[in-house]
Amino acid sequence: MIRIKTLFLAVFFTFLAFFTVTFFEPSLSMAATPKNVSGDAALDPDISREIEIGRKAVEEIEKRWELSSDPSQLARLAMITDALKPHMTRPIPYETRIIRSDIPNAFCLPGGFVFFTTKMLDLLHSDDEIAAVMAHEMVHVDQKHGMKMSAKSSKITLAALAVMLASGGAMAPIVLAQVAQVAITSGYTIEFEKEADSMGLDVLIASGYSPSAMVTVMEGFMHEELKQPQREYGIYMDHPESIERVKSMSEKLKSLRVRLERKIPLHLLLTSADTSSKRVRLSVDGAEVWGGEKSDAAIAALLRAKAVLDEHFQMELPPYDLRVESNALRLKNATIAQPPLPEDMQDLSAFREKLLAALARAQKTRPATRYF
Repeated sequence: MIRIKTLFLAVFFTFLAFFTVTFFEPSLSMAATPKNVSGDAALDPDISREIEIGRKAVEEIEKRWELSSDPSQLARLAMITDALKPHMTRPIPYETRIIRSDIPNAFCLPGGFVFFTTKMLDLLHSDDEIAAVMAHEMVHVDQKHGMKMSAKSSKITLAALAVMLASGGAMAPIVLAQVAQVAITSGYTIEFEKEADSMGLDVLIASGYSPSAMVTVMEGFMHEELKQPQREYGIYMDHPESIERVKSMSEKLKSLRVRLERKIPLHLLLTSADTSSKRVRLSVDGAEVWGGEKSDAAIAALLRAKAVLDEHFQMELPPYDLRVESNALRLKNATIAQPPLPEDMQDLSAFREKLLAALARAQKTRPATRYF
């Protein structure tokens, strides 16, 4: 199987020649006045310079890989990006694109050009998980991680790097290609990855997306790696510290008093109450778990049970926390249902068994919940 590095690194040899020949011609010299860009970025020379760097990389990528023009997917990514942008520290005008590829990856180039592959989008379960990946990548650009790594490897300061790029010196094309390579292959240090995780989590919370998605995305790719170890998974490849990162995010959620609720970004263990027909039904992930003949008492019982399940029926639940006790069905310290109940309502023991079956199906869908 073609490894993602092999696929994407091929473009950088072209970058070297391309940048040498065209990028530093007088008409395009970075020492010249930056082109006008939208928003406040036009007032910031650093951002304008990064946009020029990213734009040249984008041109090469778009020559070599087919882009998806799916309007619904592009609109979805743009909507999520727009929700995250206000919570970044720099006013970068982020743009999104989709590459047709069966290799899962996502990356963000200098200047805010965000790319997702079609396979990456297929693996993500919700807008929350897309936002988690998006926020992680946007933080890398927002915090100049790629530029900082290139400056460090060149043993110069960021200011000196900026001068070198602006002047179009002999080493500039190589450094530019290196910046793009770091972004596309996610060649960041573990410290930068952790910073992108942590700041990305803050961005998710501030923008209203489920912060638990930062954990479920990591766990999902770790699980995929176990199934297909030959593949490398974009933002998590080459980082054996992934389990450490999951633990770090879980601990940060705890410190912020934010509950880890995997079912929200995974779209699992979702309840629905159908009270529109003669027989009322409570379902979990589309499968009926409780029901009876329609009556005011039956509707009230179903809605009470739904409220408790929505709050406490989680992916991490051990089966023994769901029990029938003193003729009542309890979930930890909460009561799902108890007498008096309409006579035709299903037995609470049967209700419990169906809930356990729903939990088992959900955990089978994402077994990473158990061992990560």
